[in-house]
Amino acid sequence: MPFLIMQPAASPDSSTATVEQDLASTSLPTVDELLDESAAPEESAPPPRYRLPQAAVPPNIMLQSAVTRLVEQKEQIDQVARNGLLAGLLPPEWSASPGNELRAFVASVVPFASDNVRGETIAARVPLKFLLGHSQRWGKPDVAEPNSLSAYLASDERANSGVSDHAEVMLLSPLGLGWTHAGRSRVGFLRAMGVESMAARVTALPYPAPEQLALYQVSNGGLTQFWCVMDKRRLRALPVPALSLPLLTAYGVAAPQAWPSNWPAPAEVDAALALARMGKGAAEVDLVKLVDKIGRDQANDAWTGASLMQLHTWVPRWRFFLTSFIGLPAGLLLLAALALPGRVEAAAVAAALGFAGGAIAALAAPWIYARRKHLS
Repeated sequence: MPFLIMQPAASPDSSTATVEQDLASTSLPTVDELLDESAAPEESAPPPRYRLPQAAVPPNIMLQSAVTRLVEQKEQIDQVARNGLLAGLLPPEWSASPGNELRAFVASVVPFASDNVRGETIAARVPLKFLLGHSQRWGKPDVAEPNSLSAYLASDERANSGVSDHAEVMLLSPLGLGWTHAGRSRVGFLRAMGVESMAARVTALPYPAPEQLALYQVSNGGLTQFWCVMDKRRLRALPVPALSLPLLTAYGVAAPQAWPSNWPAPAEVDAALALARMGKGAAEVDLVKLVDKIGRDQANDAWTGASLMQLHTWVPRWRFFLTSFIGLPAGLLLLAALALPGRVEAAAVAAALGFAGGAIAALAAPWIYARRKHLS
């Protein structure tokens, strides 16, 4: 049978002494404190609880750091551009398409990033530190009630399709980098309010593996350029290498190399890029097609024997033509009439035949040299 150890009961005198000690140790508020009408500091509200899952990002710490750095740089660019201090200094494609500025930014900074091929779309929360926005229009100082607006824009309901002020995000899953397709301006505002994630309809996008990409540093015309080539064929220029190179190298792409000597000359590639920029979409050069074009151009520049009938770029000199093909036969007929007064008909026929034969020979005989590209 276990034994219970009982504590001795406290005597009345000891209880009274304890109460007196507690009263003596308790400090009462002073009169000034009682008359102070200033409100007591409010306790910070607990963070909101969200139901949606977090969008998955690669567990690569270096890649996450590079993506966060790119997002911060884009935020700073937006702030400076909003003040008008970068007018004329940014790539023209960033502002040439109103409403698609963010998409143009991603296309120029992240080569071969596209939303043409889309994966699954789910409702999720995207960490703002990995999300690109467009903060040039408005920010926290422009909002009268920022707390209520941030709670509204950050709520899970913004990920429901069909609701007002919904958000859509395109997420390059292999990179862990996202950009807003709808709700672009709220990203910077929510980040300024200390919100960590944003609810949106998230669409997963593919991206080439690091082994498919190669970076090259090229010196052309005294200027240093950086190009990215995918699958040893598709080439795109990096207009802002300071933003692109840290992200791509952290992703696993090898550092920029020298341009291979057996590939088309940088001047020819640069000319093809300039021609591609005149079209719609991202400027891209197909190196295989460029090699074929260079081969055809070299073959067309070769000299070969040809006739006037084969040329498609020649224009007759009419004064020379009238003098040679009309005046000369007429003069020959006159001389024949004077020299052979009894045989004018025979001389005329001989002159006409000679004129016709000379004309046919001049047009059809390959007595000239021309480049192949000038032949029909």
